[in-house]
Amino acid sequence: CHPVTGTCSCPPGWTGSHCQRACDVGRWGPDCAHACDCSNSDGGCSAETGQCICEAGYAGSRCQ
Repeated sequence: CHPVTGTCSCPPGWTGSHCQRACDVGRWGPDCAHACDCSNSDGGCSAETGQCICEAGYAGSRCQ
């Protein structure tokens, strides 16, 4: 947290006033600011990196 304002800057995969909540499925990055951009993905994407989690039979950066 910032020493003057007390505002927390959350690491990738976490959000909330004290970074206490994991990102919802389909969101990723610091403060869960980004939406996953995946097709054929049964688990959305990594909350930390945004890498798609592909269904069986699909591969690539967007699971196509």
